[in-house]
Amino acid sequence: MNNNENERFRENGDELTPGGSRVYRHDDVERDFKPPEQYCVYIDEVCGHFDAMFPNRETIVLHEIISDLVHIDVHVMKPAQDGDFYVLYTTGMSDLPMNIHPDVENPELWRHAEVFMLLPPTWKLPSDMELTSNMPSDDYWAIGMLKFLARMPHEFNTWLGDGHTVPNGPHYTPILPNSKMGGVVLVGIGEENGVVKGKDGNEINIYMVALVSEAETNFKLERGMDALMSLFDQHKIDMVQDVWRGSCV
Repeated sequence: MNNNENERFRENGDELTPGGSRVYRHDDVERDFKPPEQYCVYIDEVCGHFDAMFPNRETIVLHEIISDLVHIDVHVMKPAQDGDFYVLYTTGMSDLPMNIHPDVENPELWRHAEVFMLLPPTWKLPSDMELTSNMPSDDYWAIGMLKFLARMPHEFNTWLGDGHTVPNGPHYTPILPNSKMGGVVLVGIGEENGVVKGKDGNEINIYMVALVSEAETNFKLERGMDALMSLFDQHKIDMVQDVWRGSCV
């Protein structure tokens, strides 16, 4: 999740992890700023889907002011009751199709996606209701991460899907100082809740974002996604994300 504007994503087709995952890396390529050609293509379907998954919640939108390639907004669903969690999800990532690897079966099913994250009630909603990097880093990291992930496939001409891991830079830089979390993994949430049907027939895949340490990422790359999820279950890791939790490995 390094926000270097000059980085681009490329595939090293010969490089696989011990667990069989394909490895992707970044190249430096110059590109001019390009405003979105279309936006809000599936916003009604995506928002309706989250309203159905998490009913009876007040939702506000943190609007992106200046957009490159795609217009990414972060929608914040407030806790439904005391002690409940926040739901943050993106719209705009699905406005453009992703570049699916040719080896993937039925690539048309995976070209569109949005991401979301669950945060604890202690997370602080920005008071000005605008998406701004002037927020304290302890609160902005989640918004910045969702924005980066949503733009990443279009910025780097690649794709994101279930089980994909994304380090915070090449050295798994801690997301916050003194945090052990140095990246994320995307988690599919099942066909019933994890797929939104667009009016044009396209399917929009919904992926949960889970924080991972460098050691947990390496564990997943060596043993696979099922092993990582089993490890989380063993350690009772909640899907409400805690940036300060310890590493399971």
